[in-house]
Amino acid sequence: MTAFPPIDRVSAFWSDHLTNLCGEATLAVIEPVRRSRLYQDIVSQIQSLFDKGELRPGDQLPPERALAEQFQVSRASVREALRSLELLGVVETRAGGGTFVRRTGPEDLARPLSNLIARGHTLTDVIEVRGLIEPAIAASAARRIRPEELVELRAILEQQAARVAAGESYAEEDTRFHELIGQAARNELLVTMLGVIWDVLRSSREQWLQTNQRAHSSIDAHQRILAALESHDADAARSAAADHIRAVGEGILKLIADKQDTKSVTAAGRA
Repeated sequence: MTAFPPIDRVSAFWSDHLTNLCGEATLAVIEPVRRSRLYQDIVSQIQSLFDKGELRPGDQLPPERALAEQFQVSRASVREALRSLELLGVVETRAGGGTFVRRTGPEDLARPLSNLIARGHTLTDVIEVRGLIEPAIAASAARRIRPEELVELRAILEQQAARVAAGESYAEEDTRFHELIGQAARNELLVTMLGVIWDVLRSSREQWLQTNQRAHSSIDAHQRILAALESHDADAARSAAADHIRAVGEGILKLIADKQDTKSVTAAGRA
């Protein structure tokens, strides 16, 4: 087991990783936890180490027995705290290898963000967030996009135009166009957040894309965005993306409103 490095002083507060006299890894604690909420206090004190950067991704926690002795609680309370930390995605238990601080990535944001949106946020809110995020991504992409990505974007746009001319669905090309711009921005966190937004809007967006007029509008908007990217003009890319997202958002909301009006008229006619 990898032990935390010893330090040359003793502190009553959270400190660097400590090693006790027997050579076992320990964590310095502020105080023994209160009996009324044992595992919550253990979780809180361990999380404070993460907040201060004294526990880092890949670090191994002391054994369960050592933690129980240091916190002055039962091993059952320590196990409950570790389970809680694991559910929060803070630590991971490796079979036969102990408990380690997880290495997190932007994808860890996706599930809680999806759950947050699902719990009552309106479609208008979601569209507004997309309108804030995607133009920023386009601006970043204009500064960072690579020549081969510009070539691929041009090819995707040509495929989209060919599908529209043939009267075929172009949702796949539309999605890939936006995904590649996200990739070119070189900001995985922003792209992860936008991916959640896309998932929420997927059904409404695909319905909105179905008419011929909207198809040609999409091609024109993509062409303006691509021209800005090819010129590496961040302001123009931001503006073109904002105009496109605003038009799509307004179209989706109008489509939904029209469907609701149709349902209301139909229901009234049956009454």
